[in-house]
Amino acid sequence: MKFKKTVFKNILLFIISMIILILPDFVMNNRSGAILLLVTLISKITLYLFLFFLIVRILKSFYLTYLVIGILYLLSSCIEIIVVNILGNYITLDNIKALFYTSFPEMLEFSRGFYVYLILSILIFISYVFCLKKFKNFQYKELSRYYFFLLLMSLLMTSIIVPTVLVYNSPIFYSGKNLPKYIFRQYYLKQHPFNVFYRSYEFSLIKYRFNKYKKVKESFNFGVKNRNSNLMPDIVVFVIGERMRYSNWSINGYKRETSPNLVKAQNLISFENHFSNANSTSNSIPLIITQATPQNPELAYSQKTIVSLFKEAGYETTWISNQNVFDYIENKSEVDRVYELYKKGQDDMDIIPVFLKKIHERSFKKQFIVINMLGGHGNLSNDFNFFKPNSLLKNYIVKAENATALINDYDNMIRLQDYVLSQLIGGLEKNISSSFLMFTADHGCNLFDENTNLFGYGSSNPTEKETHIPFFVWTSEKYLKDNLLKINNLKNNKKSLTVNTNVFYTLAEMSNIDYEGFKKEFSIVNSLFMEPKLRSVYANGNVINYDNKKQ
Repeated sequence: MKFKKTVFKNILLFIISMIILILPDFVMNNRSGAILLLVTLISKITLYLFLFFLIVRILKSFYLTYLVIGILYLLSSCIEIIVVNILGNYITLDNIKALFYTSFPEMLEFSRGFYVYLILSILIFISYVFCLKKFKNFQYKELSRYYFFLLLMSLLMTSIIVPTVLVYNSPIFYSGKNLPKYIFRQYYLKQHPFNVFYRSYEFSLIKYRFNKYKKVKESFNFGVKNRNSNLMPDIVVFVIGERMRYSNWSINGYKRETSPNLVKAQNLISFENHFSNANSTSNSIPLIITQATPQNPELAYSQKTIVSLFKEAGYETTWISNQNVFDYIENKSEVDRVYELYKKGQDDMDIIPVFLKKIHERSFKKQFIVINMLGGHGNLSNDFNFFKPNSLLKNYIVKAENATALINDYDNMIRLQDYVLSQLIGGLEKNISSSFLMFTADHGCNLFDENTNLFGYGSSNPTEKETHIPFFVWTSEKYLKDNLLKINNLKNNKKSLTVNTNVFYTLAEMSNIDYEGFKKEFSIVNSLFMEPKLRSVYANGNVINYDNKKQ
């Protein structure tokens, strides 16, 4: 009786120890239906058992085996359990990029919103350590080679059969792809427990690939043809918002009054169908400030940015940064003057005095000012406590049940963005010079829309809410009078499909900068502008094409 009890305890411990390490697979697939969940878990369990028995045969110790397999599974489990709960997918290449470039304030913000999932990771680790200690009491008994080989092959074949059947019953089977290679990559390398390591490997390859362009970039120039032209505006301001989606701005028809100041602004044009070419900051910023496209992202690393174009044209360049975006393509050295507000942990309100001081400084050169905002990552003061309940008084955990409060937080944040932008415009209006301000965003975000379980951005299949973003152009009276044809072209194209890869060319032409390689059809302000037939999104190293405006 005592022997049976011991065996039962050991079996139970073994099962619990396995569940701890494959928990992300259960969470990932628990919405897939009972049958699909069952067959997927069978595949994951048999894979785990295959690896476990293979390692235990080599090490001849259950304790050492669980220690080794824990190194593989545990790190993946602690990371994937958070990503799966928040984004509904295993960690992606873009998530790895975001993690690599995340600032300390953003990490604090994340921990406040998602601390429940962090606690879950800690519990997984504690449970693992508990099981590991118990494995010290397990005695290893070796199977004969014949039975051991039979056991391993049975486990491996069972693990492989499930994804094979899934592929057989999908359109991929008829795609002409190399199916064994596809199954190995999609169902093993890109899933728990190998996915974290595979994505990290992909990221290191990308870093290596783009570093080789460093010397090419240093010697690059745009070949500006009309340096210091009198036709160029005195001040050009380019603002990049963060995590801003089109649908929550009242200037774009939102039911709430989230942008009351911009609604009143004179000479402001809001575009209706403007989209980002990426759903993460790390992918989006290079495509905004360079001539790179989703189809040719390497240009972001072999060419210089929009800042250098304006420098070649004779502008003094300034970058007011409230979020560190310089590491993405290492472009900080291109700027004459950089204000790194993010190092002081400030919010977007602190952009205003820096900007106003800058435009009123005496300068013999025309000014090009880039501002990247903290946007949806910033904190709010009580001055923007408009929509309630919200997180100003209570910290709401990120889950669908708290969607109302989380949307209120987001809408309050847009009130802040609206105020800051209106102050920047107000400062330019008082300057009485030829000037314009252009605003776009790096990407949008999900807010548990339409009963979905998606929140945030960077999902493996970019949604409309992650890519449909606000795009505004404001012009001073002097600029308006001097450039009526350009303004008319902007108005004519406000309902056209436009994307962030149009921004570089539009900024150049609005500033009357002519350079080698300029593409008229990419400039929204040009009468020859061509609306793209496909809308491309660059995500996880791949290009995803959408049929024009359709998501």
